[in-house]
Amino acid sequence: MAQVRRNRNALLAAAALVSIAAPAAAQAATACDQLTALRIPDVRIVRTTEVKPDPVWMAPQAQPPSSYIAPVRHPFCRVEGVIEDEIGFEIWLPTAANWTGRMLGTGNGGFAGFFRYEGLARGVERGFASASTDTGHKISEVNWPIGHPRRLENYGHRAQHLLAVNAKQIIAAFYGRKPDHNYFMGCSGGGMQGMNEVQKYPADYDGIIAGAHGRSIVGISARWLTSALVAKYQPAGFLTAADWKRVADTATKLCDGKDGLVDGIINDPRQCKFDIGQTPGLTPAQIDAGRKLYGPVLGRDGVVLYPGFTPGVAYQPVSEPGRAGEVFAQWLYGDPDWDFRQFDAGRDVPLAEAVAPGAAPSNPNLEPFFARGGKLISFHGWTDPIVPVQATVDYYESVQRYLGAEKTAKSYKLYLASGMDHCRGGTGPDTFGFFGEDQPDPNPGNDMLMAMTEWVEKGIEPTRIVAAKLSGGKVTMTRPVCQWPQVLRYNGKGDPNSAESFTCAKS
Repeated sequence: MAQVRRNRNALLAAAALVSIAAPAAAQAATACDQLTALRIPDVRIVRTTEVKPDPVWMAPQAQPPSSYIAPVRHPFCRVEGVIEDEIGFEIWLPTAANWTGRMLGTGNGGFAGFFRYEGLARGVERGFASASTDTGHKISEVNWPIGHPRRLENYGHRAQHLLAVNAKQIIAAFYGRKPDHNYFMGCSGGGMQGMNEVQKYPADYDGIIAGAHGRSIVGISARWLTSALVAKYQPAGFLTAADWKRVADTATKLCDGKDGLVDGIINDPRQCKFDIGQTPGLTPAQIDAGRKLYGPVLGRDGVVLYPGFTPGVAYQPVSEPGRAGEVFAQWLYGDPDWDFRQFDAGRDVPLAEAVAPGAAPSNPNLEPFFARGGKLISFHGWTDPIVPVQATVDYYESVQRYLGAEKTAKSYKLYLASGMDHCRGGTGPDTFGFFGEDQPDPNPGNDMLMAMTEWVEKGIEPTRIVAAKLSGGKVTMTRPVCQWPQVLRYNGKGDPNSAESFTCAKS
């Protein structure tokens, strides 16, 4: 009898939940207001706003500031809330008439602490119920991990998982049904979050797009901290941003044009034989320091902890420890005054990865995600000056070794963009459906998000994707983004600004 009462109470509670949140589309404004009364354990909805663009509503400026402020032209319900004590979130819900039945989770970047507003805008404009989290701290907070051990776990993986679980409940309440399909998009730190979703929470999403994820934000931080130490204690060896551009330009002049087209882009940097010492104007001290920063981060006995850069990259130096230094001072040692001169990569990189769960997502066993039909797309720019492209290639090849190349290819695609920097920017085309300015006519052939939905929902595997270079909203160049291990090849004739003049071929 007690069990019957419990079952009845559960059904009544579920019915009450639906009654709050499943009005007809014509009652969307009321439903939006009523979401503040929704009761979900450990979730508090603090504000709902019905946004009605007239004719355009500009999304808030992202933090850190983005070069792109996203316009929204469709009405939506903006939901702001908190999970547990401090994991902030926003969910933007299109009207029922505009909803495609899809959810889009959006990743952060760097060390998080902000909402990915341009991702929310992109999603709601395309009919996705879209969600973002600050992961439980604000980017402006000083010493944010100290005294808060759960914050590192929230940052690394836990907050995005809790967002996925709870966003689905809020979406179901608003529309009266759960999403049909769930997707995630992120780059850099957001790519890291996407890979944690794949590896740790395979049931959260059906399709995940993870850009420039590499294998460890700790490895990236180790190189930056080394750069800062050179600037402070070995200034004769420090290379400025202008010096690094000269390094990249020298490599490009030596290795560009192998396929008959000289355009300032190395399509296959791994075939380029280049040493920093070939750069004119560098001193011996700069050459020595530059080789260390451009090369892999090494541990004890010469073990590669994190790979180096491929030729053509203009490394992005830092002269102060900044947030990269915080990874070791705060995450690892819990001491904001830690002496950075004590840094030892062989000792500190593995230790920092261990204390920050999710900061180094490198598990190659993606079978649980693939077994339930999950699809994964990774992308990376060949000239990324922050996350070495080789780190993402290494991870992809580790999955191939673990699951086999054929099985991996059925569910996981890796795209490498020639001439693209970190997530976007660079000399090559960088627009293919990620956050930022849209293609004028997006379709599965030039837009990764559309290609992913077609793969998940129709079983149509993506092949090459054509990226665009935009200037003032107009396309000035298009080129294919090739699936690894294929690389871009000019066909020897035709317009070099047209994708039709290029093919994807094995290196």
